[in-house]
Amino acid sequence: MYLKLMLSKIFGIKGTELHKKKSVWSTFKNAYLRSADFKKHWKKLDKKNLSRDLIEITDLFLSSESYNLTSKFWRHLIILHYDHLIKCGSNMDPQIDILKSDYSGFSYLDNFTINGGLKNSSKNVNINGNIFKKHEGMSSSESLQYNLVLLLLYENIKNKKIFNSYDLIKKNIYEKYNPCLSIDNKIYSQNMIISLLEYEKIELLTKKERRPLKILEVGAGYGRTANMIISLMEDVKYVIADLPLSIYFSQKNIKETFKNKKIQSCININNKTEMKKAFENNDVIFILPHQLKLFDKKFFDLSISIGNLCEMEKKQIKYYMNIYENISKYLYIKVWDIAGLPYSFYTYYDANKKSDYEIKESWKEHFKNRCLMPNNIYEMGYEF
Repeated sequence: MYLKLMLSKIFGIKGTELHKKKSVWSTFKNAYLRSADFKKHWKKLDKKNLSRDLIEITDLFLSSESYNLTSKFWRHLIILHYDHLIKCGSNMDPQIDILKSDYSGFSYLDNFTINGGLKNSSKNVNINGNIFKKHEGMSSSESLQYNLVLLLLYENIKNKKIFNSYDLIKKNIYEKYNPCLSIDNKIYSQNMIISLLEYEKIELLTKKERRPLKILEVGAGYGRTANMIISLMEDVKYVIADLPLSIYFSQKNIKETFKNKKIQSCININNKTEMKKAFENNDVIFILPHQLKLFDKKFFDLSISIGNLCEMEKKQIKYYMNIYENISKYLYIKVWDIAGLPYSFYTYYDANKKSDYEIKESWKEHFKNRCLMPNNIYEMGYEF
């Protein structure tokens, strides 16, 4: 979900540099000569401080079809994530460091963000919050921009009907991964409001479907969108398909937050009957991506893919889009306006070209709009 943030942290690449073409030789070397063999890396890795559950998840992932459903870029990131985890200890979530290290993509102000943020607010904004609060790991100027964008997001949503659900939101996960600010005596973060805006769109997209909804999310990251939906949507049945390390930490986050929910890891299941039984007996289950084939046609009301399609190779995008069309009725996706895939040979994706994301003309488009923040992301809703 956080391609530019991770690149900035791990490789020292600024967001604007992701779109710049490098030399043919440099691109060729990264695409075809640079190694991203996580299987070999895993064999050599010192695992003595890793939990038994994490080792089991990783072993299963490496021996499964899911390994081949990852791009070279992601295999390289996985190597770096595990190295970071080994250095910090098995109880440390490497995503915290990555996500807290660079907020440039979430703090940038431009006319679109300013005008959009004020669109649903009053002309005079009364600021009841410390917009000069400095956040850990951020400079004073970065903190100020972050706080101003957060205020604009708040102004955009505070008069909407969806905002009435604020008190129902489980907020711990947002405080853990995102800087927070008190506004009108309530705690907010950018990711909390972004997730709430996503929820509003998802409710709109699926309004004709009978409740409770059956939802699939592929690539849930640390679980921010899942957390919002499970907080606000009564009796929802949720499946998260992801890779290590994300699947390990998102499961921990969801379990710690929703202690009254039945939550199960199903990565060992390899037949449809057993998977269906696990789904029926739980509120949330976690699987590896190759297990999506164990669900029947139109099993899910909605599939969600936020920020990960643009991090895949073309053949993987086609694979997942075919899966979504087969096993779900609706699709909600978010992608960068223009995305350059690292470690590929000049692979770029354009949000305005349906063919880049294997979007078929036969799909009914319910909405397609540029997000308020991050303002270089489009969100789209389709019905199959």
